[in-house]
Amino acid sequence: MRRSCSLVPNVVQIVNSRPLSWQVQSSVIVERPPQYQPKQDPLLQKYYHMREQIRLERSVYNDFELVAENKKEEIIKERKQKFPSKSKYDLPEYFTSADQKALTDPVKNDDYLPLKPQESNARDKTSVNLIKPYSSIFLIVESESGWTFPQKLVQDEKSLEEAAVAAVEGHPANKDIKFQVSSPLPVSVHVNKYSKKYQQHTNVTGVKTFFMKSKHDEGNFKGKTFKWCTKDELKDYLDKDVLKCVEPCLK
Repeated sequence: MRRSCSLVPNVVQIVNSRPLSWQVQSSVIVERPPQYQPKQDPLLQKYYHMREQIRLERSVYNDFELVAENKKEEIIKERKQKFPSKSKYDLPEYFTSADQKALTDPVKNDDYLPLKPQESNARDKTSVNLIKPYSSIFLIVESESGWTFPQKLVQDEKSLEEAAVAAVEGHPANKDIKFQVSSPLPVSVHVNKYSKKYQQHTNVTGVKTFFMKSKHDEGNFKGKTFKWCTKDELKDYLDKDVLKCVEPCLK
């Protein structure tokens, strides 16, 4: 008598119907290049440009034109004595005096200008105008897990570049910062794989963080949840594994 053998095993292993997946995250490295001096006010830049034009014009004057110009300056001085200005920052008075002072030493006469570049404290990590002539500074923000680069999970965005822009523009501390992503391709990636217990709980294998490089144009964040740090200073704030991934890409 033959015995039939069933092809289906008696014990069936039950598995989770939902497969595990990776979360994709875009992290932005906002870099402000080395800076030798603070950025000037736009009106102050215009003044310096006008002053250089005046110097250039007067450098080609002949003797007759120089005499006429000197007489003109004497008339202006007499009018100032008869009709003094009402305010120190009266614009016509300010520019007339500045043009006259431009003919002398410009270094000594810069104290006359009411629009001076804002001086920043070297210890103020929230200032984007830090004088760092030999190194760039990078934007980091404070999150629940510690200090990181601005980052966002890729959800409705179509690319890592769009997620990178949304990570900075949509950050609660963003004031008026403007930047440009250098390339649509990431410069590095960090993989954080969760434990098996956490994977079963969330059905997520882990997070893959892609780092996007960008250049700072203007503006800044607000509050106390951000810092501008050099490459050496990042060691005191960032996770060691994250820093190991991005350090070769930093200057």
